[in-house]
Amino acid sequence: MASVHFRPCPHCQLPHEVGLKACPMTGGALFDTETTRRAVVDDVGLVGSLLDDKYEVLEELGRGSMGRVYRGRHAKIGRDVALKVLLGDLAKSARVRDRFVREAQATGRVDHPNVVQIWDVGVTADGLPYMVMELLRGEPLSQRLDRERRLPLADALIVARQVLAGLAAAHAADVVHRDVKPENIVLVRRDRVKLVDFGVARVLGAETPAITQRGDLIGTPGYFAPEQGSGREIDHRTDAWAATVVLYEMVVGELPFLGGSVVEQLAAIVNAEPLWPSEVRPYLPASLDRVIQAGLEKDPDRRADVQALLTMVKDLELELEGVNLRDTADELPAAAGPAPERGERSKELSDTIEDDGQSVLDTIDEAEGSA
Repeated sequence: MASVHFRPCPHCQLPHEVGLKACPMTGGALFDTETTRRAVVDDVGLVGSLLDDKYEVLEELGRGSMGRVYRGRHAKIGRDVALKVLLGDLAKSARVRDRFVREAQATGRVDHPNVVQIWDVGVTADGLPYMVMELLRGEPLSQRLDRERRLPLADALIVARQVLAGLAAAHAADVVHRDVKPENIVLVRRDRVKLVDFGVARVLGAETPAITQRGDLIGTPGYFAPEQGSGREIDHRTDAWAATVVLYEMVVGELPFLGGSVVEQLAAIVNAEPLWPSEVRPYLPASLDRVIQAGLEKDPDRRADVQALLTMVKDLELELEGVNLRDTADELPAAAGPAPERGERSKELSDTIEDDGQSVLDTIDEAEGSA
């Protein structure tokens, strides 16, 4: 007797026999199995399809500026994976496709437990580039900060240590992340962190096509290093700055440099000194201030690199072992005013801001005006 194969229906979620053209429960269109076996309804995207005859697309997990992320499963070995697919007009842009490939190449160079793993790349029958990644079950650090505003110092140091360890491995492979921020740090478990989204990463010394143009600003302004915001050459020291900003945000509850606009924020990053953590939260140790000061040194030649910061964080954890710090939910001093929402504090420019030769500040002003 011939075997019968079933697939989950993207409409009613029940299993239906492969080959049906419509869901018997809802009437919704199903697979065109005689061509590409892709879902033929736009509102469910790729759910229900089989990519490259290898990966079953089970459900959509999220959408970003470059495409969608799905939960998938390797059809032969049964392993659940994350599928990142470049969609729409972006899939036709050579520049965006280069960036997509760059992310896969950069992440694939780094083999470390605190960096998300890339397992495969390919192109669908419709010409949509995709990559197959480790499926992470957890939440971005940004969500926890949205919920709790700040973390207990012990938790913050655990996160910082693992972020720095992942970055150290990336730098050892000549990869600079360039967009370290809470949204790109996933808390898989309370004691396990994964660094994700190397979409704007740079591979040092690689002879690859540029994915940015003159005047482009890449990343999120609140986490920019001084040299990054002013359009100068950036390298691994930029990641050290951004990781330190994340540590500051975790323990203080806001970014070290604020402003009413992106331009004002970048001016503060370049020219102002922040309040150090113990000045805002008096119970925090002065040794934490020294870590932050080392990572927020404005001169990149004098700034601690991620390996030095990692050593400092480990030493601080040992120093505080068994110490019961008072950790309350006191508000920031009244003089500082109410803390803005994270969405305001970490305003993003679009993934890259293109111009026709304007100055960096002109580019920023235009980005604000179009937001």
